[in-house]
Amino acid sequence: MFNIFRMHMYRASKAVSTYVILGILFVSLFLTLGLLIIAYDNPLMGMVSVTMSESGLSISRLTPSVVHLFYIQSSNTYLILVTIFSVIFTNCDFTKGFAKNTYSMFESRRTLVFSKWLALVTCITASYIVYSFAGLGLSAACVRAFKSAKWGDYAVGFFVVYLCLISLVTMVFWITSLFKSPAGGMVIGILISSGTFTLIEVLFAGLFARITHLDINLADYFLDYAFMSYHGSMGTVATIRTILVALVYLALALTMSVFLSDRKDVNV
Repeated sequence: MFNIFRMHMYRASKAVSTYVILGILFVSLFLTLGLLIIAYDNPLMGMVSVTMSESGLSISRLTPSVVHLFYIQSSNTYLILVTIFSVIFTNCDFTKGFAKNTYSMFESRRTLVFSKWLALVTCITASYIVYSFAGLGLSAACVRAFKSAKWGDYAVGFFVVYLCLISLVTMVFWITSLFKSPAGGMVIGILISSGTFTLIEVLFAGLFARITHLDINLADYFLDYAFMSYHGSMGTVATIRTILVALVYLALALTMSVFLSDRKDVNV
């Protein structure tokens, strides 16, 4: 298992696409920083107040948790690039024909799939940590409106958003494995990343609430909506619900990926 993991990590480190995506991430880091400077330090705009209607949260100053929201959740750039990397990483076995050799080495392919998924999660984790901390550091150093406060909210949000991100990546991993083609995973992943599904989910949740007259936001139970709307100050109930939603989607996607791997036919 460890050798398969090392093989996938080596493959990711040598791929040109990895460095292209890292370069775009580097550019987006400074573009988002420029957006924060314009929004919070521009004297013509005054005090910025961003209201998140679903949670009732009013953002009137740039705290670490708000920085994290801007860099990871509000900006779709990071999620789109992570999706593209995940699709390329997952599909490379089939594109290059490696699957014919590696899949035939094991009677059960579950070890192969889990090692590959673990390598993908390792890459995404590294990018998440570096990108988040780099954005936080640059914002603290360059944005005058930055306030060093509410670090507890930041820590909780950092963990919960990370869990949702890994769950989303695992879903892309499963969809790409299902189609054995970059097209399916890329289309679904970009639709999720761009917020297209979120709009549909909000409309569906509103229709459901109107028909049933239940005081429940059904959109909270869709992974992409939970990812984009969560913040550390939402409270214990919302935090536990978001963690459970992420874990359920993660378990289902990983289980389906393993189930697909046990099929005897390998088409490349």
